[in-house]
Amino acid sequence: MDRGGLWYRVLVARYGEKAGRLEVGGRSASSWWREIVKIRDGVGDAEGGWFAERVSKKVGDGTSTYFWYDRWLGDVPLCTRFRRLFDLASNKLSTVAEMVVPSGEAVGESWGWRRGLRVWEEEMLEECRQLLNGVVLQFDLSDRWLWDSDSDAGYTVRSAYQQLTTHAEAEPPEVTTGDLIWHKKVPLKVSIFAWRLLRDRLPTKNNLLRRGVVDAEAVMCVTGCGLEESVPHLFIHCPTFGTL
Repeated sequence: MDRGGLWYRVLVARYGEKAGRLEVGGRSASSWWREIVKIRDGVGDAEGGWFAERVSKKVGDGTSTYFWYDRWLGDVPLCTRFRRLFDLASNKLSTVAEMVVPSGEAVGESWGWRRGLRVWEEEMLEECRQLLNGVVLQFDLSDRWLWDSDSDAGYTVRSAYQQLTTHAEAEPPEVTTGDLIWHKKVPLKVSIFAWRLLRDRLPTKNNLLRRGVVDAEAVMCVTGCGLEESVPHLFIHCPTFGTL
């Protein structure tokens, strides 16, 4: 955090710095530094990354905050919340300053993709852009780290020790929707279907009516139950399809 301090300058000279983030240093790095980086990045932590879950970024000018990797907007990093867009991004190390203009809109060459986006991916991109509408960069302030356990006093060894000693008794963290949907062991077509289902993007009759594809008389469920065909009805409440 103290970029003018001796320790930070020593680590930069030894291992390097990229986009305001200390590098790992490759095989030449000491075992001590590699373990520190693992804690920072939550790598190999069976408990789910206790440190990474408790630090976040307060964005100022956005020049030293990774857009995808750092937790700076919401409870999870954007690489988790928008996993599909992250997988398709040409530059996964873009900073917030490179991805967000002062008005909060997503523009510029930093929004590049390895291929053209499909319709449902465009919808996800629009959702991401809507999330950025309230972001205002402050060019007179630098980005800074926050220790969530005590955002006023900042990080202390005492607070970290308390977190470690009580972590084993804590409730397991709730799995995010992104983790459930964009899982490497789930077939892609199933993930796409689940993503569209949870965002009500399936071509149910009530959605087709809103798009002008069908008439109002054609929105009832085909089972003859007398209710409108919607996602909640088909998958939960319908006496025929819901049970299936």
